[in-house]
Amino acid sequence: MRIRALLLTIVIVATACSGAAAAPEPVTIITTGAAVPEATTTTTVPLTTTTSSSTTTTTTTLDPGPPAPLTGLTGAVSDQQVLIAKLSNATKGRPQAGINAADLVIEVLVEGGVGRWLAVFQTSYPETVGPLRSLREVDPKLVAPFDARVLSSGGQPSVRRDLGRVAVDEGDGRIAGFRRDPARPGVYDLMYDTENLPELDWEGTVDPLLQFDSRPAVGGEPATEIEVRMSGLNRLSWTFDHGRYFRIQEGKESVDAEDVQISTDSIVVIFVRTLSTGRVDSAGSSVPDFEVTGSGDAVVFRNGLAFEAEWVRPSESEFFEFQNADGDPIPLAPGRTWIHVTPLTGSARWEGTNG
Repeated sequence: MRIRALLLTIVIVATACSGAAAAPEPVTIITTGAAVPEATTTTTVPLTTTTSSSTTTTTTTLDPGPPAPLTGLTGAVSDQQVLIAKLSNATKGRPQAGINAADLVIEVLVEGGVGRWLAVFQTSYPETVGPLRSLREVDPKLVAPFDARVLSSGGQPSVRRDLGRVAVDEGDGRIAGFRRDPARPGVYDLMYDTENLPELDWEGTVDPLLQFDSRPAVGGEPATEIEVRMSGLNRLSWTFDHGRYFRIQEGKESVDAEDVQISTDSIVVIFVRTLSTGRVDSAGSSVPDFEVTGSGDAVVFRNGLAFEAEWVRPSESEFFEFQNADGDPIPLAPGRTWIHVTPLTGSARWEGTNG
């Protein structure tokens, strides 16, 4: 839920005259949403008494509080631990439950070029997440900075050992509460209701791993229609409309389990080198890994604009930073961020019009 900080300005004008009191003047209350531009609402309330002989202006500003660490939004800031769910984006795995509650989504490929999502929740946990799928070698490297709890359907013992070094492995077989949804096809039916999460003695804090700026973006190329080709099987597009990007895949709107179209506020496509794990799946397809430290080309999309960039990540304990050609940071729009971890063979294309 987006909570808007409100700026409440109360202007009281009272005039007193000698003899009988003058007719009461109105009080005008003007309320403006600070987070998202909206129409101004004006309410006139009669003032019952007039006692002052001068004009008095009182301004009260409500402190919006600190920004949420993974969205940059003010208002509803949680101190709970990060929860990450490894979700399927295979055709049979759609629609996904809980995805529109994520603060951040990292999309990465598995064997055969199929996409899977690391959905990162901190501001709020959805009631249900799924369908959950198994971990791959790249996942511990991507979740390392979050000090997170990670839900999955399991994974190779070596991958789960790596995950356990950087996060709390809450995968299937480790904790109770996983269930199969009979309305979904087999393999793509493993769900988790977050009310079952065991209590942890966690007293940490969540670091703000991304840089946000609510001011209008400056520069960039118009980009209201975006096409991302991560693989032959994982092609998708985003359309910018009313200040947000909405996802389309295989010619249809991508919707969640509540039939709400998946959307985001910023998109980042990072291009990475593919590594070999030496493993193949049951169909003989190679299981990929990716080099997600160092640096490489990237494109940042926000506010209907595209910014060609470089991603930089010195170590696995740090998260991605996005910089322009001068080495200056490119901040994201406050809200949800979607990161496409794309092989060098992939592409991002965009078009748009000024204004």
